[in-house]
Amino acid sequence: MRRLPSRKTAFTLIELLVVIAIIGILIGLLLPAVQSAREAARRAQCVNNLKQLGIAAHNFHDVNGQLPSSIRPPGLTPRPRIAAMTLLLQFMEQRPVYESMNFDYSWGARENSTTVLTKIDTFLCPTSPEPDRLDGIPEISPFVANVTAVTDYSPTIGVDPRLVTAGLVDIDGKGIMVKNEKPRFADVKDGLSNTIMLAESAGRPFLYRKGGNLVSADLVARRVNAGGWSRPASDFSVDGSSAGGTPLPGPCPMNCTNGEDVGGDQFPHPYYGTEGTSEAFAFHPGGANFLLGDGSVRFIKETVSIRVFAALVTRHGGEVLSADQY
Repeated sequence: MRRLPSRKTAFTLIELLVVIAIIGILIGLLLPAVQSAREAARRAQCVNNLKQLGIAAHNFHDVNGQLPSSIRPPGLTPRPRIAAMTLLLQFMEQRPVYESMNFDYSWGARENSTTVLTKIDTFLCPTSPEPDRLDGIPEISPFVANVTAVTDYSPTIGVDPRLVTAGLVDIDGKGIMVKNEKPRFADVKDGLSNTIMLAESAGRPFLYRKGGNLVSADLVARRVNAGGWSRPASDFSVDGSSAGGTPLPGPCPMNCTNGEDVGGDQFPHPYYGTEGTSEAFAFHPGGANFLLGDGSVRFIKETVSIRVFAALVTRHGGEVLSADQY
């Protein structure tokens, strides 16, 4: 008896399209979870970087009886300009870099040209884009970003007095690591656990605004006067901005912009002069990481008021803050 040939099973076009659609939906559901997990890992590394910097700062203080302070004579000057972040290197795993620095010369001098190009991973938040970006000497025109490697973290030096005039903060004052002084932990009358020592100010010298949007890839036209780890101008003060990131000062304390624009012919800046123009800024969703004076790291939400944020930066304002305020 002859047997009929068996029929081969196969997907119809409709079935194939349904399967593809289901796979697309599953991928769409999975990708945000993967991205969230990656960002959590990057944020954890950012926290670890700041903790390492906190240990270095405390060790510096134990040995020297003071914290590192950026040396920045005013104006355009040939006198040595040395960043506090450079002084921290000797208490990190970067002592060879520190010892290769010639402190008789400024950070941008030919004598330090090789040293300051050293990329320091601990200075870089892994969420920040372009980790190999460089900063340049602002007074050289046209600006060329080829002189020094960068940092996404900066010492806090104080609060802009314009914010008091505008009624946005209660008091302007010095931060923990103010420039050209010999700051000590004993100077922090508000308590080390209530005062910010290092702030995230990521992406510099590129100018970014709300949502991590790059304003321009052309650093000659648009840039922040800050970025290099070897530059005292990379130190951070609270100025605030509008919600859109310009103008400065304003009520937005962080993540609206990473700094005031000094591109084009705006250097020296009409207000900042040769000083840095950074603002608190991170590429983490919803806020930024900050190192407190006691060595702990806190994630502060970008919805914090500038009044509270400024109080966290000043070291002797006498403010009483509760954790639910930030």
